Amino acid sequence: MKTKKPAARRGKESSSVFFQNLRPKFLDWQPPTEEEKALAVRARQDARDAELKRVTDLAKESELQKKRRQEVGTGAK
Repeated sequence: MKTKKPAARRGKESSSVFFQNLRPKFLDWQPPTEEEKALAVRARQDARDAELKRVTDLAKESELQKKRRQEVGTGAK
C-alpha cells in the first residue's frame, strides 16, 4: 500500500513557494482594465449582431418558402 508524502515533503520547494501555493487564487484577482471591458462589450455587440442577422435571414428564407408554396398551390389548381 502506497502512502502519500506530506505536502511539505513533496519535493525540494522552498517554504515561500509552499505557502504561495497554499494562497487562494481569488486573492490575486485584478479587476478588468478599461481596454478589457471595451473588448468584452465589442465582443457581445458582435455576437448580438451576428445572431440578429442569422435570425433575420432565417425569417426571410421562411417567408420566401411560404410564398413559393402559395404560388405552386394556386398555380396547380
